[in-house]
Amino acid sequence: MSASPALVCRVCSDRSSGKHYGTVCCDGCSCFFKRSIRKRAVYSCISGQGGCSVDKARRNWCPFCRLQKCFLVGMNAAAVQQERGPRKGRKMVADGLSVQILSQVLMACIRQVRHNEHFAIFGRAQQNEILRHVWYECFLLRVANWSIDISSLVERCCDGHLRSVMEDIKALRVDLIELSLLETLILCRKEFALSAREATQLEQFAERALVALGHYCWQQQQQQPPNELAPAKQLPIALGIPFRDVRCTSVGTTCTEPTAALPAPARLGKLLLGLRTVALRFNEFAVRAMLREVISDDGLALETILTKL
Repeated sequence: MSASPALVCRVCSDRSSGKHYGTVCCDGCSCFFKRSIRKRAVYSCISGQGGCSVDKARRNWCPFCRLQKCFLVGMNAAAVQQERGPRKGRKMVADGLSVQILSQVLMACIRQVRHNEHFAIFGRAQQNEILRHVWYECFLLRVANWSIDISSLVERCCDGHLRSVMEDIKALRVDLIELSLLETLILCRKEFALSAREATQLEQFAERALVALGHYCWQQQQQQPPNELAPAKQLPIALGIPFRDVRCTSVGTTCTEPTAALPAPARLGKLLLGLRTVALRFNEFAVRAMLREVISDDGLALETILTKL
């Protein structure tokens, strides 16, 4: 009879002696998980993308992604709590941990948006001024399109309103180019400019992103059955978005025709209406309520997050 195969850690693939906190894992990942839960640690992804490799050689690189993988493979945080004596009910513990993970996602989102190709050119003060107003829009857009499936966390933590918003955004099935352009439209808001020069720059970037998004949608739908199209100006103006005749090049998409002649397919309309859904003021209150452990009602904790990230 052959010897039983060695157990492999489900987090990093190192050798394991058995189960820890409900999942086969190595001593290193077991200790990391226990330490993170007990300290209620809040990590940030080192790459800002949330999808770092976690294996034996690189497991210490990104604690954010390592902890996420611990949860994904089924490690049970309630078991860590039980080691320290009776605590809150299992459901309350699970909900608290889900909020903790989403808090880490929030911090990763802020890091990501600071690298947006247009937003990154502005100084820290201007970035912070804009993020104070639109952070929750970026968060909702990113969470709905996160690199790994965190729908179970959203389902557990969000109220009915936020779940509906998330489902609507996810149903858009945006690709990376659309995500980048939509994020630019969220971030480049001239009403939050600190100077006239920055207001002009923000307006120009927003207009270019809008034209590029329309042109990209037009290109993508050339192979699709024809839809009833409307002039490009009508929909943005109806949505309150400034639109001028400009020529632009953005994220690899070149637009050479005047904006008035650019078709606005149904896809563009859905994306822009999706942005309006994300921007609802009530969403900020709902997200604040969900993340109340890290975002206080007076906004002081958010100011701290913006300063550090």
